[in-house]
Amino acid sequence: MASLARSAAPFPSEPGVDRSAFRRAVRWLDLPRFFIIAIFTTMLIAAIQPVTDPDFWWHLTTGNWILSHHAIPHQDLFTFTVAGHRWITHEWLSEVLIGVLYAVGRLPLVSLALGAVTAAGFLFVYLSIDRRAGFVIRGLTLALGVAAANPIWGPRIQMVTFALSALTYLWVRRYCEGHSRALYALPAVMLLWVNLHAGFVFAYAIVGLALAVECLRYVLRRPGAMSFPRLRAMGAVLLAAVAVAIVNPNGWDIYLYPFQTGGSAEQQRLIVEWFSPNFQMSQIWAFEAMIFLILGSIALARRIEPRQFVLLALGLGLALHSVRNLSFFMLVAVPALADYAQQAADRLQLRWPFRLPRPSPVTFALNGAVLAALASVVLLASAPSLLERVDGKLVARDFPIKAADFLSKHPAPGHMLNVYGWGGYLIFRLDRDSPVQPVFIFGDAALDGDQLLRDYSHLQSLGPDQPQLLDRYQINWVVFHSDDPIITELRQDHNAPGHTGWFELRTFDKATIMMRDTPANREYAAAART
Repeated sequence: MASLARSAAPFPSEPGVDRSAFRRAVRWLDLPRFFIIAIFTTMLIAAIQPVTDPDFWWHLTTGNWILSHHAIPHQDLFTFTVAGHRWITHEWLSEVLIGVLYAVGRLPLVSLALGAVTAAGFLFVYLSIDRRAGFVIRGLTLALGVAAANPIWGPRIQMVTFALSALTYLWVRRYCEGHSRALYALPAVMLLWVNLHAGFVFAYAIVGLALAVECLRYVLRRPGAMSFPRLRAMGAVLLAAVAVAIVNPNGWDIYLYPFQTGGSAEQQRLIVEWFSPNFQMSQIWAFEAMIFLILGSIALARRIEPRQFVLLALGLGLALHSVRNLSFFMLVAVPALADYAQQAADRLQLRWPFRLPRPSPVTFALNGAVLAALASVVLLASAPSLLERVDGKLVARDFPIKAADFLSKHPAPGHMLNVYGWGGYLIFRLDRDSPVQPVFIFGDAALDGDQLLRDYSHLQSLGPDQPQLLDRYQINWVVFHSDDPIITELRQDHNAPGHTGWFELRTFDKATIMMRDTPANREYAAAART
């Protein structure tokens, strides 16, 4: 380290080189900044990911519909099962933006744009960490938080809610500490947020709980309690943010929509992202580690800030209830863990064992080289996102491209029964065709309704009422994974003595299409195979 410090002698003058600017850059890129920048650079791998979310495709189709019709839909557009259902289009503005991004730069631009939104959320979380925490603790807790919520990251509309929730948390913290009045801008942000995603209610939870805690501290006359005028202003901001949310295409219904969705028993039972975390999965281990570290740090901390602790408890409760809420847990847990961990380190008298090197041209060059290498790694890791194509291998891995090609070229008669996770992709591929082929079900579970979710579950899991449901919905053909039980059952039904109910139309890489065995369908199959 001493040799690094001695190398601080200035370089010889060179024509055209601003030595003062170079010296400022050398001093700026010290070890703490280098460490944090390296952490942020690495986290871009989590932020920039390829499009794999099944919901992306119907969001894109909806955005294109809005752009072409200059209207916002209020009833289902894509199914034959719930065609008359009221549609709360809470993401309409995000869908329009996705449509524009896709038109300009296809899937790579969508990944980059939503990756930038996610990275902005990471930055807001980092800025929410108490500056008294050391740079190592700040960087490592942020990295652990990103790892803890790893199942959630990706180009999804809910990243908008993550970033804006993190911004709200930052504003609330700074306002309560008397450092900023940026919280006054929340109502203006809410005008956008309520039209981007229904997660806007997280802002109410953050501000409302913080206000309740601070009011209690004021009533109890605790040291450092906020003054009454500041509490009154904070309450006014919250009321204004609630009031302006009415400015959306769905009116008053938007206020209840998030709770109706989160409170659906069928969604909790059937949709993976609403499941509670499975701690046997390796993806959840970082979340588990974070919980234990928080508990251990709290045990050693000398000071527990009530507002921070209450929001941490809310985030943990939501995350234990549903994997989908891991991102909210991350944004409230990282600042709390960094605070508690620094207090624990101080109590245990843990110190950085090495003397920090003084910034010098040599350290500047080394730090720059490492950051360049990390940027190259990020670029390499992001290559699948930057090169993703609609007809490429990544999309084919998750969605039935060849089956959709076939159905687009040979529109099948009658009603389909499709995989829930394929509904959005089939909408994207078949909604442009004439005649339009409506799907059985797709990823807007709130629109689908609990009854359709139950019926779908019985159909795909071979429930005792499956034959009656196939008849009730007048299912003429089925497109499912080739190894799904329903495909096996329909094949067996066809081959059983005295049964000729279904026949196999085509099998592709991952999808099989089964059709009812009728003369009209046999005629269609013969024409499609020629």
